[in-house]
Amino acid sequence: MQTEPPFNERGVTLSRVGLSAAGQMFPLRDLRSARVVRIDRKKPLPIIMAVVGLATVVAGIFIGSGAALVLGVMIAVVGYLSWITQDVIFQLLVTTPDGEREVIITTDREFADRLARLVHEAIEKHARNTSAPAA
Repeated sequence: MQTEPPFNERGVTLSRVGLSAAGQMFPLRDLRSARVVRIDRKKPLPIIMAVVGLATVVAGIFIGSGAALVLGVMIAVVGYLSWITQDVIFQLLVTTPDGEREVIITTDREFADRLARLVHEAIEKHARNTSAPAA
C-alpha cells in the first residue's frame, strides 16, 4: 500500500489526521467538501473616489481655483491607484457539520485549486478507510 506524504506548504498542512491552516485544525472526519471562491475587485470605492476627484477638477476649473484642481487630481489618482492595486483573491472554504469555514485566502488560484483537490482526495480516502470492514 502506497502512502502519500502529507501536504505542508505556505502554512497549510494536510495529513491523515486533518487540515491545519492559520492556527485552525479541521479533523478529516469532520470535512465534507472543499470549494474555491473567487472574490473580485471591489469597484464602488475606487469609482466613487475617481468621480469625486473629477468633479473637484471641474469645480476647480469653473471657479478658477488651483487648489481645487490639485486636490481633484490627487483624489482621482488615488481612486485609480486603488483600482489597479487590488488583486482578485481566492478563498478556500471547507464544509463541516457546523457549516462552511474559511481555510485560506490567496491570490494564487492554482494553489487554492490544488489544495481543494487534495482535500477532496483526502476526504474520499478517509471515507473508504473508515467504511472498510476491519480484518
